[in-house]
Amino acid sequence: MYQRSPSPPDEFAPPTPAMPVATLRGKRRADAHVENGSSRIPTASQPGSSKTLTTVGHNESKVYLRGGKSWRRAEKSSIPFPTSSGLAPPVLTATHAGFADIAYQLLNAPGSPSKPSSTSVLGRRARPRPSTTQTKLKDERKKSVVASSPPLWRMLQAKRKAVIAETLDYELLGTLPFNGSMVTPSMLREGLLTPDTAYHAWVATKRAIEERPGGEWDLASILSSAMHYYLVELGVSMLDRVDGPHYTFVDPRLHDSTTAMVKHALRLVRLFAEKGYGRSRIVVTIPATEAGVQAARTLEGKHHVQTNLTLVSGLVHAAICAEADATCITLCYKELSEACGRKPSNSNPFIRAWEAFNAPSKRLADEAIQATTAYFNLHKLQSAILVANLQSANDAERLGEFDAVALTASQSLRARAPAPAMPATSAPAAGALAHLRACEAQYPTVYRASQDGSFLSAMPVDARTTAKVTLATGLKGLMEQMFQTSMHVLEFLQGEAQLAHVDDLGLQEFYEEDEQEAERLDRLRTAGQYAEQVLPIRWDDVGFRLRFSSWDQAEAYHLNYKGT
Repeated sequence: MYQRSPSPPDEFAPPTPAMPVATLRGKRRADAHVENGSSRIPTASQPGSSKTLTTVGHNESKVYLRGGKSWRRAEKSSIPFPTSSGLAPPVLTATHAGFADIAYQLLNAPGSPSKPSSTSVLGRRARPRPSTTQTKLKDERKKSVVASSPPLWRMLQAKRKAVIAETLDYELLGTLPFNGSMVTPSMLREGLLTPDTAYHAWVATKRAIEERPGGEWDLASILSSAMHYYLVELGVSMLDRVDGPHYTFVDPRLHDSTTAMVKHALRLVRLFAEKGYGRSRIVVTIPATEAGVQAARTLEGKHHVQTNLTLVSGLVHAAICAEADATCITLCYKELSEACGRKPSNSNPFIRAWEAFNAPSKRLADEAIQATTAYFNLHKLQSAILVANLQSANDAERLGEFDAVALTASQSLRARAPAPAMPATSAPAAGALAHLRACEAQYPTVYRASQDGSFLSAMPVDARTTAKVTLATGLKGLMEQMFQTSMHVLEFLQGEAQLAHVDDLGLQEFYEEDEQEAERLDRLRTAGQYAEQVLPIRWDDVGFRLRFSSWDQAEAYHLNYKGT
């Protein structure tokens, strides 16, 4: 009869009665299963039991017994055999493991009490022993996990800061309590890729074609009108869902021409008025270049059009925009951070590395925005401050006393959820530094004495460099988005113009040639020969589909001839 080997002298083990070989074999299989989890590596049994070898897989476990020179298989249950008199551990699925991992991360987060462990040894494997303070620790962990701060949205509302919707998600626009809406060049491009909003581009293009002057196909003039109509159609769809002002924009490719920007803004305001939305609901966004600031001054003073100067780079730049009587100025956080990180510094690389370590770009951007808001509050300037292009919705908590913030769809959803409690930061020190910079800044600026609108040359060197980098970085992205959107609309216009200049007989001849080419390719491919297409075939034209195939079987010719 097999007798269990004695335990080490420093371990306590009760006397083990004689047990059948089958029971010991099952016990060893359970120990190997517990120790190795789901590993596929063959694992030898405990010392003193050299007759078993256990292989554990994901779905089954196999035990082979050594008997002379051969191996024989022993069946085993997939449920771990208990190694003590306690309850058997549950069989965990992948879902349970995921939840367990999340719970482990929460319970072992920084600040949670450490887990005291006391273990007892039974056999060859150390097993945890329940601690007497387990209930108290659970209560403390629960308190540390539950601790959270109110949602960012509620904090913004408590401070009377407006939330502007920067999204085309109509469901969110009609559900969340936004205080206004905004459309940007990137959203125009995004709208062409979504069926609900692409419809507005189709309506705008058709209207531009029907209203072309003299019936002439001047594609440049038609494209300009189509872009105006598309921008207004999107704006109206957002105004129907969100109360408050709507921020539209002039084409950023006109940033160097004051006259062109004024003309563009007046046309947009007139088109919105035709849809039933007056000037009190429309704010026209203009790049804060020298020509843009002059355009805003003209629109506000002569035409009573509300303007929003965007891509503002800091305190001095914002003060100049406010003196132009702009209704709103926008500090773009992303572009401002990049500009602060690219400011020229000392030529010594070690000094540059030290400056980058002590003053990272995000902190410099935060200080610039905080100083700007403090300057506006100190001198009671009427222009509102809008913060946009945040990298995260939580960035809005530390950017000072701004008036409004623009949030995307994902940022809006995160702002509605409770946020984890954050440790206290040095906000008073940052606020004191911002207030000091605001008091030291000149008021009023030298822009009032300039009649031609030039102000960059009069700005300090650091402020001028930051302004140029911010404008260059922001305008590059905006103009690229507008170019892509224009090319997409122009492609549709070219197709419509081509169809308009082809008579019915000529179009039938084209489709006949396409049909002959398609039949030739079909004969060669059926015969197993190489078929090279000579003429371009209008596979997607409605007329060709009606002539060559059945309307409800479009996939037939696509599969046979296009190879899709």
